Amino acid sequence: MNLDDIPSGSLCVLDTNVLIYAEQGASLQAQRLLRRIEGRDVTGVLPQPVWQETMHRLMVTEAIMLGHVRGTNPARQLAAKPEVVKGLTMYRDKIKALVTLGLAFEPCHESDLLDKALEIQERFGLLTNDSLIAAMALRLEADALASADGRFGAIKEITVYAPSDVKLPSRS
Repeated sequence: MNLDDIPSGSLCVLDTNVLIYAEQGASLQAQRLLRRIEGRDVTGVLPQPVWQETMHRLMVTEAIMLGHVRGTNPARQLAAKPEVVKGLTMYRDKIKALVTLGLAFEPCHESDLLDKALEIQERFGLLTNDSLIAAMALRLEADALASADGRFGAIKEITVYAPSDVKLPSRS
């Protein structure tokens, strides 16, 4: 099922990749989902690790775009340049815009991490952030999980919707 198939009135947990695809213009479905959330047709929730990962990725992308870092391991390069980090502003504005859009912040509970996420890792082999996102979606009894990550599909208790129209920009 693709992102356009998410039923009206759904509580939808979003993964970082959906936000990034919308921001980059790589998925019209992701952009439409954000508009549906803004229009209150769908309730959008971002688990704490999604906020953190999205902020990190947008920060690094801005630094690359402005030419402050390049090549391998841009995050490590950026960490060594605190003055550059202080001067980055676009990623902050984009994060604030997600709040204005109506995306809710769902904090991680101790039981999400120490109980359910560990169980999900053991059963399905998901990495830490993905298992935590799944654990939080289950706790929230979300109707939908929007993600391009096919590994979530192994968890039968979660209905996963993925963008089917992703067109990544070519690297020159």
